[in-house]
Amino acid sequence: MQNFDLKEEIRSYWSDQAIHFDKLPAHQIEKRYGVPEWKNMLRAALQLEADGDLEGMEALDIACGTGEISQVLCGLHAKVTGIDFAGPMLDAARQKLRGKAWTGLHADAENPFVLEDHQFDIAITRHLCWTLVDPQLAYASWFRVLKPRGQLIVIDGNWSQTVSRWQRIRNWIAGQIDTNMPASFTDSQRHSEIVSRLPYSEGLSANRLRHDLERVGFTKMTEIDISALYSKGMDAWSLAERLRQTSENRFGVIAEKPAE
Repeated sequence: MQNFDLKEEIRSYWSDQAIHFDKLPAHQIEKRYGVPEWKNMLRAALQLEADGDLEGMEALDIACGTGEISQVLCGLHAKVTGIDFAGPMLDAARQKLRGKAWTGLHADAENPFVLEDHQFDIAITRHLCWTLVDPQLAYASWFRVLKPRGQLIVIDGNWSQTVSRWQRIRNWIAGQIDTNMPASFTDSQRHSEIVSRLPYSEGLSANRLRHDLERVGFTKMTEIDISALYSKGMDAWSLAERLRQTSENRFGVIAEKPAE
């Protein structure tokens, strides 16, 4: 076990989550309400027309998991590459995206050496940055694979930040309606032990992310409004889950690689 380092612990953790990942409201992008709101968010972030798409563009889904965001990107007619280092996650994505303009690659998001320089017009990742072991290596790698004027979209959250009194009330009401918590104690304990050893163990804010992206060369960084993803985009879920899921402490940032 001496060679079973933090990176391998993270790989093992997410591989174990793959079997039920698509059942989690925080992960699944539900088709009736979730997918349209994700498309709206992407169009707004990329300054597309109201019915615009990504046809002719190469998109990278970083740490694609089971392919939920890749599905949205394919639905916008992008040519999509998904990378993930958890084999079971990638296997699920391959099943889901069979027949789509999608390629799945087994690769480490922090050092995706299988990807070429200046390959992608867009790169996107969700709920990854806070768990990076070497954030600066990752951001430099994403900078490398983007084309000049390519854009990086990050959806993440400051999970160490205390929730508001209003959200605590929402969580309490949800607990009265539905006593089934999303994760077992074992998973929560395992998760906490991993997080305590990460560079962003004290929390990742939008300001910290922008600072770290700027260090590797990204410019034109702006925040994205992601509130609809966790309001209207959650309308298909139960009341308890809608109360638990919130945009509070979550954020979206878009950054650009300068023209060479």
